Amino acid sequence: MNKRNLDPKFIARLDVMDAVEAAIYLRTSTSTLAKYRMYGDGPTFIRQSSRKTLYRKTDLDAWLASNVAA
Repeated sequence: MNKRNLDPKFIARLDVMDAVEAAIYLRTSTSTLAKYRMYGDGPTFIRQSSRKTLYRKTDLDAWLASNVAA
């Protein structure tokens, strides 16, 4: 069985991430990402299927930049 590499340094190099990888990249939980999706407050995501959500790193970075407090 292959183990997933969830090392933050490895994840930071990915162009597309699933919800677990995106949560690690954003330093939040997967449930927080799910709430963002439900309420429309979070980063842009790709619904690959009813069970698989993907995030582009560029979208995560843009969302982070748009949420910087002044």
